[in-house]
Amino acid sequence: MSKRFYVTTAIDYVNGQPHVGQAYEKVITDVIARVHRALGEPTFFLTGTDEHGQKVQQTAMAAGKPPQEYCDELAAIWRSLAGTLGLSNDDFIRTTDPGHEAIIQAILTKLNENGHFYRAPYHGYYSMKEETFLTEKDRREDGTFDPLWGQVVELVEENYYFKMGRHQQWLIDHIEANPDFIAPGFRRNEVLGFLRNNTLEDLCITRPKARLSWGIPLPFDPDYITYVWFDALVNYASLPGLRGDPVVLDALGPWLPEGSGIE
Repeated sequence: MSKRFYVTTAIDYVNGQPHVGQAYEKVITDVIARVHRALGEPTFFLTGTDEHGQKVQQTAMAAGKPPQEYCDELAAIWRSLAGTLGLSNDDFIRTTDPGHEAIIQAILTKLNENGHFYRAPYHGYYSMKEETFLTEKDRREDGTFDPLWGQVVELVEENYYFKMGRHQQWLIDHIEANPDFIAPGFRRNEVLGFLRNNTLEDLCITRPKARLSWGIPLPFDPDYITYVWFDALVNYASLPGLRGDPVVLDALGPWLPEGSGIE
């Protein structure tokens, strides 16, 4: 398979309507794709929608619709935006696509079998707006949380965590050994500076199904669903995998679910 120039937009969260900032980003990405095609480079341009998570579930409930029906309606609006803007995207991914779900579950299964996850209790604070756990570093000097976090609730629950901290030095070494891994250079230096001067905390990768049902089921524990950030960020690799990218398929082959149709 010949190499391609691969460019993506961010995938858009479907808890609201498109706005001009998102349109701007897509047009800029389209220009980049068209330039590379004009230069004779094989080019692949991807855009799409991010459809899981608490905010989507709540917005669908407020609209009186099942989450899938709500997402289908919003995804159609985002697809039509691509047409209205005249984008030259080669594909449009939805994180509710069965193929994307199969890739996510393969990654989760592989990481779990290789000892990268652990289950542990959490007692702390949670931003309902941002769907993320907060730490003491997020508090203001007066002990309160910034209103930008929205509703903050005290939470006690068990979840699965990715052992991200153990990969910190590996990540530093990889970036230093591969200068083009992050571009432009000042962003590379910014990331390296952060990694050298901070400790990466382990990352929560699940939500209890009793609290949040709208997401990709965790393949090794039926009581949990996959946290939306883990699910959404992998879309940039899952679509190439679905199109036969050998790097993705070689990494995940033995873990791909039977009947997924991915080969």
